[in-house]
Amino acid sequence: MRKALLVLAAFTPLAFAQVQSYSYTYSGVPIPVYPSDWNTWAVARIFMPRSVYITGVTVSVQVQFNGVGDLNVFLYSPAGTRTKLLERNCGSLVNVDTSFNDNAQTKYADFCPSTAGQGPFRGNEPLGNSYGQNAYGYWRLGVENNGSSKSGYLTGFSITVTGTPLGTPTVFPNTIFSASSFQGGPIAPGDQVGVAGVNLGPTDGVRAPNGANLPSSLGGTTVTFDGLAAPIYYSSDKLVVVQSPISLTPGTPTSIVVTGGSGASTPVSTQVVATKPGIWTYETLGRGQARATNPDGSLNGDGTVNGTDKPVAAGSNIQLLATGLGAVNPPIQPGVVAPSTPPSPTVATVTATVGGVPATVVSSTAYPGQVGFYQVTITVPSKMKSGAVPVVIDVGGASSQEGVTIQVK
Repeated sequence: MRKALLVLAAFTPLAFAQVQSYSYTYSGVPIPVYPSDWNTWAVARIFMPRSVYITGVTVSVQVQFNGVGDLNVFLYSPAGTRTKLLERNCGSLVNVDTSFNDNAQTKYADFCPSTAGQGPFRGNEPLGNSYGQNAYGYWRLGVENNGSSKSGYLTGFSITVTGTPLGTPTVFPNTIFSASSFQGGPIAPGDQVGVAGVNLGPTDGVRAPNGANLPSSLGGTTVTFDGLAAPIYYSSDKLVVVQSPISLTPGTPTSIVVTGGSGASTPVSTQVVATKPGIWTYETLGRGQARATNPDGSLNGDGTVNGTDKPVAAGSNIQLLATGLGAVNPPIQPGVVAPSTPPSPTVATVTATVGGVPATVVSSTAYPGQVGFYQVTITVPSKMKSGAVPVVIDVGGASSQEGVTIQVK
């Protein structure tokens, strides 16, 4: 039930680390470059799974387009730094097929090579703009037609980064997400929060015992919110899952720091909201078949989850596994297993729809014997089509993620 995230990261260089080079290539389909009045960009992305302090960058670009002088070609580092490689240069030149490197003697815009594969050349701006940053995350190459009604394709993009490996924990604000829904952005008090990055914890990963109170440190890793250590479900080098403190104040930011054996991350700030409902699913990215239980205790599904799962009858109750539903009463302390008696229902009212039809919420409580989970029991509308049907829960003006389904018969 733990999910990983491909993320951007901050950085802190390690002294005396050995310089290394890493190369990665875009492997997707050609991306259309549309006419200028469409006001769109062709963007190719490459994920670099290396935490490296950048000291050198080489970029290879292939674009099929008749009239390179109509194009803007920009490179974006994982930190969002933009470097202009071309900006409406070389007039009627056909196609771009070259590489860019700051050490080249000639600027592409001055030479305008007509033969494919020539280079490297310098871009209009130095690739050194991204030096000192962390290479870990998505590099983006953007191609824009900014001068004509012609069209073409961005067909190729590769990048080589040279630098020194990093050792301290590295995270960015957009590496914080709901562990169930996989949604980024704000977090809710008491929610299950994933923090993804690099060098966060032990390589093999450590999981806290199921059904027991959670520790505030796991595998040598601690995650603090405004200085308060959060209970930890799971700790590894690329992912830590915690329960956010219930003391967080909605409408204000909170500062998150990951501390491990190699040091502490740079603090990242994210907003706090009262609720952020999410439904656990069997698929990664928080989509597809919900982790749901039928009235007879069997798993809900179409028979492909574990071979014994089955659809629920329309008009019957079904129990969903959720997170982010906010405060419960009686309250439960962070990291503490929810008791079975007395039950702790959610303070905010929970509503639901099945197949777009309002469904009765029978109950919404903290999940007994677990930490930070909720169980939401709803009645499937009696007149409901069979098959995979979308389900959504709402609380406090916020809705669970799209694309979650239950099986109905």
